[in-house]
Amino acid sequence: MTIPRPRRFRRVTSAVAVTALFSFTTACGGGSGTASSGSSGTGAAKAAATEPLTAQQAGEEIAKLLGDLPELTGETVRGVNGKVITVGGTGTNTKAGQHTLPGLDVGARARFERANREGGVNGYTFEYAGFQDDNGQPAASQHATQNLVESKQVFALVPYVPASGVNGDYIAKHRVPTFGWLGQDFCTWNENPWMYSNQGQTSCPEVLPGKAVGSSASLEQYLKATGKDAASIKFGVFASSDPYGKAGVISSRATAENLGLSVVYAEADLPSATEPPLSDYTPIASRIMASGANVVAANVTAPALLGVLGALKSLGWTGDMIYGQAAQALLDNPGTAQTVDGMIGTTAQGAMAFGGDSFAQVSEDLKAIGSDAPADGIGTVTTYWAADLFLQAFAEIEGEPTAEKLANVLNGGSFGYEAIQGVTCSQSWPAGRVLAAACAGVVKYDAAAKKLTPLAPLENTGGYFIVDAQ
Repeated sequence: MTIPRPRRFRRVTSAVAVTALFSFTTACGGGSGTASSGSSGTGAAKAAATEPLTAQQAGEEIAKLLGDLPELTGETVRGVNGKVITVGGTGTNTKAGQHTLPGLDVGARARFERANREGGVNGYTFEYAGFQDDNGQPAASQHATQNLVESKQVFALVPYVPASGVNGDYIAKHRVPTFGWLGQDFCTWNENPWMYSNQGQTSCPEVLPGKAVGSSASLEQYLKATGKDAASIKFGVFASSDPYGKAGVISSRATAENLGLSVVYAEADLPSATEPPLSDYTPIASRIMASGANVVAANVTAPALLGVLGALKSLGWTGDMIYGQAAQALLDNPGTAQTVDGMIGTTAQGAMAFGGDSFAQVSEDLKAIGSDAPADGIGTVTTYWAADLFLQAFAEIEGEPTAEKLANVLNGGSFGYEAIQGVTCSQSWPAGRVLAAACAGVVKYDAAAKKLTPLAPLENTGGYFIVDAQ
């Protein structure tokens, strides 16, 4: 992936740098009182295909729209104890007694322990203060974050993966470099220059004023893997009515249209994360069927996906369902295997389906800390990735480490994260704060074989569309 040209910082005073003007907004193109992302139906027109922007071009557009990030000044050395750096993590590892993302609590720890075994980075080793589960509760998320910063005195939060988004102002005020993904706290730019999501902000509402952002990687890889012509596809996408669900539908629609697909259904009409799930998904499935969609993307959690896909199949639908995970667990479970049979998984992270050799190091690192978490679990990979991003950026610090120096490495405009081949994807920074890596692999769910069949390898490919959010 091309790394954007270095650009100068915008200097601000220390007082401005720590001020968090964090707020929630409704999704682009939709008011707060509606779950709709815009028009749908069989009359939708097919757009002429256009070339996506490269990472450099997209980064330049983001800089034009949002301005340069500030160069941070100060000497925040909390968590620096001689040659030992203390870090710790928090996030939603369990909710209602169920594990949410396998490996969420161990991926980062495994990567830091490996760094220590290899002698550290720049002469520093890392003490892991643990991972604190917030159980999906905002108050618990606040408590965990404050405990790690004030009691554990962490230099950085790695990982930070909360279902809620309630700590953005606190993180900015206390100058805590924060690495992870999920939650609305990452949906900021210069208001909070301390937060770094390895999944970008493409599902955040109003991440760019009046614009929607989408990566073409998944759909381009899907087209390559299946050999389908874009002109033959009637595309649908559905999501929850959460702000990020609405924003995700808008970006998915824009991406599909710009690739030349005919978009016939684009709705964020499933219950939000705070509402009870549907007891019957047939009405949703019926509307998708009526649209004529033959390829549908699901921007929802696994239970909602299973509900909609099961209802579609019961109605006789035979199209392709695209889901953004390669989740072997869905095939291992007899109760879900037949529902997901034939489903397409497009993933922006590695999976064992692409070959176990890529995960040999991750597996070894998990074994070294006594964890039996799946090496390719979404929680494992994304948090291992968060720690790897931290370590690569930490290696670029000159002189004694401070929180400000680390942030300036990521915000300065010339840092590029180098992927772990087959496991993670390369990213350009600070554009990576908005843009998820243009990267994807494709698998097919095979219930009879009880395995994910690889169709296209994980690789950086495609680019970005930045369009008016209408």
